[in-house]
Amino acid sequence: MWPLLQDSNSHLIQTIGFDWPEKLEEGIPLKVRMDLLSSDIEHTITETDSYESLSLLYYFTEHFSERIRNQNERKILRYLIGTRIPIPALVDRRAFQTAKARLKTWL
Repeated sequence: MWPLLQDSNSHLIQTIGFDWPEKLEEGIPLKVRMDLLSSDIEHTITETDSYESLSLLYYFTEHFSERIRNQNERKILRYLIGTRIPIPALVDRRAFQTAKARLKTWL
């Protein structure tokens, strides 16, 4: 999840500095996406798809492209146009629902 948190909070570079993850202190608010993929889905491959673009589409960052690539046995997508491939959930549904409920009690 850390790569997603870093991408979602890149605005902190301007206020804290380029090395903001190392300078992160208690009390600094972080943006946390609430619309994360919490169940496996299928995607129909198109000509423009790459593992990086699928990661950006479903996970909001390119950092999880290896997750999709490994789930699909590292197959080359341009040979799979028109076929459906699995996109694994980024987070466990129950754990994510519990985390959302906890966040609501803190706000």
